[in-house]
Amino acid sequence: MVETVQVETVQIDVSVIVAAYKCVATLERAVHSCLDQPGVAVEVIIVDDASPDDTLDLARQLAEAHDTVIALTTGVNKGPSGARNMALEIAKGTYVTVLDSDDFMEPGRLARMLAQARVLQATILADDLYKVMEGDEEGPRTRLLDLPKPGSDCFAVDLAEFTRGNMTTYNGARGEMGFLKPLILRGFLEEHGLRYHEDMRLGEDFALYAEALAAGAAFQIVPPAGYFAVVRPDSLSGSHGAKDLGALARRIKALRDAATGPARDALQALWIDTMKRYNWVRLIDAVKARDLAEIAACFKAPPSVSVHLINCLGEQFVLRTGRLLGRST
Repeated sequence: MVETVQVETVQIDVSVIVAAYKCVATLERAVHSCLDQPGVAVEVIIVDDASPDDTLDLARQLAEAHDTVIALTTGVNKGPSGARNMALEIAKGTYVTVLDSDDFMEPGRLARMLAQARVLQATILADDLYKVMEGDEEGPRTRLLDLPKPGSDCFAVDLAEFTRGNMTTYNGARGEMGFLKPLILRGFLEEHGLRYHEDMRLGEDFALYAEALAAGAAFQIVPPAGYFAVVRPDSLSGSHGAKDLGALARRIKALRDAATGPARDALQALWIDTMKRYNWVRLIDAVKARDLAEIAACFKAPPSVSVHLINCLGEQFVLRTGRLLGRST
């Protein structure tokens, strides 16, 4: 008689996905902050996005040193979406979450969030994160959203509210709900076939969260649990070209076309807001290239977008005229 030996499988609570590109200086800090999470079974999946430096070597060293760290590589640069999708294909956690390679978490963050997600029965649970300056990570911290408001334990978000939370005019500032790094129930992503859009290198998080909300996800925001977003002077988040803005505009339009009621109205407003940014960058590129056909195409847009372009051109004319007059005096 052959004795059967049962091997106990450890249930992973959270799979932390780290898309890594040229981050030798910060990757180790990010990964160690994931491992320093008591009370939670964590796996860390690092996906090097074809970095030209030693990022992949460092990722492999971390995987060799820690049983719960996995190192992968895309082979060719795919952007954050492609790297994260590769990790999602092998993730085993009940929940998945993203950690940017230059950010870090404080101990206990994931345990606190896991408990809150279970109590609130949230498909997506995000904590309001802290922004800190590079080189002064222990210094002043600034909350991203100031949500939920004082006296409240959580803030429920539907698709309309989430969309408004990404408008440049929301609360008088640039909307940033899409910057949050929530826990997401992995089974929900699998059930609805949700993944990051690999043609997007701007707003890919926004698109995933919005599509999850459209599919019926329960999204809650809770007070900061200890995610620290490191702000760098050379960050790409504030500067994107026409290709990236165009992909974002197309995704918002697709969401709008599938939505109804307040969500559709909010997505229409966000689409217009994005089209203003997109067509202005297109126009700048077309003027530099002296491409008359492309210049004309930029104005084939909703009236509010064309008016925005004219106003921007007027502002540039005034600024340039002022500079010329200043030089002549």
